[in-house]
Amino acid sequence: MTEFSKILMVSTDVAHIVLFHPDDLAHASEWPIAWYSEPFVFPAESAAGQLIAWCTKSDGGFAVRVTNGAMTEREQRYAGPSWVFPYTVRHGRVFLDNTDALPGAEQMTRTSDYEDYWVDLANGTYAVTVTAIEWSAEPGAREGGLDTLPNYVVQFQPRSSHPIKPARRPPDLECLTGAGATDEIYIHTPKPPKPIDFDRHYPTFASLNVTRTGQDFSTQGEAPIEAAMPRDGDKFAIFDQPFVVAAELVPGALAVIAQCHGSGGHPGEATRYSFRARQIVEISDITGAFVDGQYAKLDTTGFFRRQPRPIPPNALAAVRIRPLPPATDTAPSVVADALRSKVLDDLRGGGLLASKLGGLAIYEALRLEASQDAGILANWLIDNLPMPAGERLRISVLPPNAQFAALSALYAGTGTLDERHPLPGRGPGGL
Repeated sequence: MTEFSKILMVSTDVAHIVLFHPDDLAHASEWPIAWYSEPFVFPAESAAGQLIAWCTKSDGGFAVRVTNGAMTEREQRYAGPSWVFPYTVRHGRVFLDNTDALPGAEQMTRTSDYEDYWVDLANGTYAVTVTAIEWSAEPGAREGGLDTLPNYVVQFQPRSSHPIKPARRPPDLECLTGAGATDEIYIHTPKPPKPIDFDRHYPTFASLNVTRTGQDFSTQGEAPIEAAMPRDGDKFAIFDQPFVVAAELVPGALAVIAQCHGSGGHPGEATRYSFRARQIVEISDITGAFVDGQYAKLDTTGFFRRQPRPIPPNALAAVRIRPLPPATDTAPSVVADALRSKVLDDLRGGGLLASKLGGLAIYEALRLEASQDAGILANWLIDNLPMPAGERLRISVLPPNAQFAALSALYAGTGTLDERHPLPGRGPGGL
């Protein structure tokens, strides 16, 4: 092949640069934002020779030289970390991008919008070396008038039979001669939950979207969330206010203490609020209501059998909460690995879950295949099996063996929870 060299400027606000062909990644058209960086996705796409991606460690503009030749003497002198990727050219060319044109649910541009960013290459399998260059270290580089070095050199060389192990994620390749390349997986350790105040009244609402601890959910038009805050107060105070959210507002119902972390929507529509479920508790009593951020006990109605008045439409219910009662587990009856195999066959073979997830089915299969942790499988099933919100909360607090038995029965379509797997709580229906 005739030697070529092409320099392109790439500006990124996500600190990543990618090389790909959209036809190879059409299966990712519904995958969520930043799917390319997920450690359960990138190794599979890299091993298949369908994606090259690396992290620049910062946003900004980067000059990238793509070649099938060698690095220059100047580039070698100021070379920093590098990484070798497997890649297969199947369509005679590849596209250099800042991730905006990657197929996905939030694709922002099209490859056809930037024809200059295509690089012609002969079909075949390649070992692709990406090397970071500390261009600014060259004397005079920042003074102008000098043909400055690129930030990265991307070299396509024919691949030998020797296999190339894919990176665990897009590796960090910082443009510093003293930096090291790494694909280390950073583990985020969540902060321990704050102590729960069981003596206060909490603003509360019911949501069909409420989910297990640690997950996000949204609500729109289900309740007047703003009633928890003073009308003339700080609008950002809503992000500091803990809410109690349940599928049904009755004493004994399971609920989550949730924190609002976002709001928005279109003009003329009810505001959409985003919450994260922090801790799971049980509703003890409905004690009153919140209006304009103020708590008030509910008046009563009736003459002989006085009952609390209904919650006004412009108010949020107020509740007291209590800890969950202890639960005793059942004997093991479900093998987690066997259940995982059934679920993976479903996702890859067009079963119940594949039909529900649509274009996300393979993405979720990759997530499950990447971990043998039984707890991750259980949480995944809780999040993805079709079930009412209240049942999702109830299953989420079952002890492990009872939880797997309940999920297996629900997945098999033979029923949900029954007397063999009693639910914790004190309310009606096993709550």
